[in-house]
Amino acid sequence: MKINEKETIANIVKQDFRAAKVFSANGIDFCCGGKVPLAEACEKQGLDSEELLSELQELGKTNNTTIPFTDLTNTQLIKHIVEVHHKYVEDNVPYLSQLLNKIADVHGQRHPELVEIRDIFDDATDALYDHMKKEELILFPAIESIEQAKAAGRQLPPFPFGSISNPIQGMEGEHDFEGDAFKKIAALSNNFTPPEDACNTYTVAFAKLQEFVDDLHRHIHLENNILFENAKSLEMELA
Repeated sequence: MKINEKETIANIVKQDFRAAKVFSANGIDFCCGGKVPLAEACEKQGLDSEELLSELQELGKTNNTTIPFTDLTNTQLIKHIVEVHHKYVEDNVPYLSQLLNKIADVHGQRHPELVEIRDIFDDATDALYDHMKKEELILFPAIESIEQAKAAGRQLPPFPFGSISNPIQGMEGEHDFEGDAFKKIAALSNNFTPPEDACNTYTVAFAKLQEFVDDLHRHIHLENNILFENAKSLEMELA
């Protein structure tokens, strides 16, 4: 992986998806906040950019078995997002909501932050369900139609919302809302660290929250930094 301190976080993850784990471990946002240079992100976190750069470059010395997302067509990438990340949300929100309700009811008096975590999670996931449906019913079919138009040598299809950039901007704003919500949850939960008096359900709930956030970060990165950028570039090419 050939990178330097001027490369954006998003582009580094696009080159090698394993970099996402390195950034997450160092508290660097690679999805919603990924469009900043490595040096700036390190300065914000108080990190040595040369040390982090060296760690990232080590990734290139081992075989990369992750999916080459930048090589996928928009249609293939959409299929992956829906079948992997949208399905993950649909499969895991009910169980995680049940866990959070239980620990808020049982431990809420001693740990009032649990009630706030539960409420933020419920609001964020309600919005996320609506967000995903808008993508599946409106935005993703529009992006696929642009790709189909290019393949067939046709003109761009007319969209009722004008440029594809318009709904993309709305979706990115909703991604920011989700990112902010789960940053609040991370802060309230001490980065998903259960207290000493936590029961097994408490511990499992925080572990599942961490897993949920990790998946959401990957999900948003694929959309913001790969799919949406590809769609806008393709629209400009065909215009």
